[in-house]
Amino acid sequence: MRTNFDPPSPAPACGSAAADSTSGPAAFASMPGHLLRRCQQIAVGIFLDECRDYELTPLQFAALATLARHGPSDQASLGRRAALDRTTAALVLRKLQERGLVERLVGGRDRRSKHVGLSPAGEALLAAVTESVERTQQRILAPLAPHEQELLLQLLARLADANNTQSRAPLREA
Repeated sequence: MRTNFDPPSPAPACGSAAADSTSGPAAFASMPGHLLRRCQQIAVGIFLDECRDYELTPLQFAALATLARHGPSDQASLGRRAALDRTTAALVLRKLQERGLVERLVGGRDRRSKHVGLSPAGEALLAAVTESVERTQQRILAPLAPHEQELLLQLLARLADANNTQSRAPLREA
C-alpha cells in the first residue's frame, strides 16, 4: 500500500510494452504534460489567491521582477528575459502601464524601440507583494517534504533548461 510519502512508481519508458498498455487517451491524466499543466493551473490559482489584494497576475509579477533585476529594458529584451512571447509581453506591459506600474521611456540609439522601466508605484507594489509571492511558493510546495521540494525544483529547472529551445518564448538572459 502506498502512502502520501512514498515516491510514485516510475513512468514506463516511451515505446516500451508497459508504456503501450498505459498510454493513449485513457492514460492522459498521468502524462507529464498534463500533470505540468495541472500544476501550472494550481500555481496560478494559489498566486491569484495570495496576491488578490494587489490585483497582480503571475505574468505581471514576472515582468515587474525582471525590470527590477535588469533595469529599464526594451520590450523585446524584457520578453526574452521573462520568457514571454512578443504579444504577451506587449499585453502585460500595456496593463502595467495603465496601472502606472511601468513607464514608457524613449529608446536609446533606436528611437523606435519601446523601452520600459519600473515607475515608483511599480517599485512600491513589487516591495509590497514580495511576501505574498513567497507565501505562494511555500503553499505550492507544502505537500512535499523539504528534501522533495529541493529535488522537485532541481528537476523542474533541469527540464526547463533542457527543453528551453522547444518553447514558444524561450528564456534568454540577454
